[in-house]
Amino acid sequence: MSFASLRYLLGNITYAGAQFVIVVLLNKFGSPEIVGQYALGLAVTAPIFMLSYLHLRSVLIVDSSGKYSFGDFIGLRIVTTAVAFTITAGFITLSGFNWNTVLVIFFISLYRIVESLSDILLGIIQKQEKLDQISISRMAKGLFSILTFILVFIPTHSLLLALFIMNVGWLVITIGYDARKARALASLRPVFNRSQLKQLLIVSSPLGIVLALMSLNTNIPQYAIAFFRGEYDVGVYASLSYMIVACNVVVTALGEAITPRLARWHTGGRHHEFIHLIGRMVLIGIGISAFACVIGWMFGRQLLTLLYSPELAREIVLFRWLLVSTILVFVSSFLWYAITATGKYTAQIPLFVCTAMTNALACFLLVPHYGVLGAAMGVILALFVQMIGSVIVLIRVIGKARKQVQREVVTQS
Repeated sequence: MSFASLRYLLGNITYAGAQFVIVVLLNKFGSPEIVGQYALGLAVTAPIFMLSYLHLRSVLIVDSSGKYSFGDFIGLRIVTTAVAFTITAGFITLSGFNWNTVLVIFFISLYRIVESLSDILLGIIQKQEKLDQISISRMAKGLFSILTFILVFIPTHSLLLALFIMNVGWLVITIGYDARKARALASLRPVFNRSQLKQLLIVSSPLGIVLALMSLNTNIPQYAIAFFRGEYDVGVYASLSYMIVACNVVVTALGEAITPRLARWHTGGRHHEFIHLIGRMVLIGIGISAFACVIGWMFGRQLLTLLYSPELAREIVLFRWLLVSTILVFVSSFLWYAITATGKYTAQIPLFVCTAMTNALACFLLVPHYGVLGAAMGVILALFVQMIGSVIVLIRVIGKARKQVQREVVTQS
């Protein structure tokens, strides 16, 4: 792994690690109910905003035709983000949640808006493979988030005030750093050409639907727990499931770092290198997961007591189930990055529909009887379906690409 990739990984660890630290602080100085409100806010907003993302960042990185300008990507992101916020506001107005939970979801929606705008700006930077600049941005946001909750939440116990100040800080970093660095590479003036936006929407919609389904799949267990058990158990599950989030940090850093290279190799017909790199990433992921499982199995109870509380340490069985699930997280996620690098977005929709349906059915059957442990079982079953389906999709995509290359060689000869 290159030095730039290591710095990029460090930035991602800081960025996502901040979410983990926030959950630890909410447990230590708040309560599982407050953790539940925070987790519910993330769970409600995530699928809506993930759909609005349309994963334009990956489309921007993979696109080598130059058909769309950076302004087209920024313009579409502004439009879809505004629609997502409107839908979220309408949902929480009609949701029946208590007033405090509604306000938490509202402030997390504002955080999603800033995150969305930052994401497309960092996409411009990533296309030029300036990973060090992305690392600095993510580290700054992560460290600011941690500092905010230490200085604001601990003395005041106000989640709303901490979220408000965090949003302001993120906005300052996005405007002062992300936008400034992206402006040095391209014009940031949004373009609202209806024809161009419509074409770009058609191209990116399949991947947007996939992202929404992936986010929905991640949050289905929390919906089931909230429906059958309540905010306390949501807080318990959310706190322990951050082991999966920790894995996603590594996956995201490595996956985003190799996506431009995989896209070039796929376009150039270099499928041997493509498959070799993905195989290597899968093995790295399995190794990291196996190490985490061993540590968690040996010292899990002590770690949970240290990080959270003796009360949560009693959920050691749930913790072990979630650790085992990280193996499937690594494998299925790297396979997803490989499929995305080929530009075959539509092929992923049936895969993630099946995954989400499996997860929903399993959770709504198992959670009433096994509680939070039933949610972990549903997650593992859904991840297994995703992994097998991803292998099938990738084999078909690579097979078709190889046949196309062979036909071109025959035609030229």
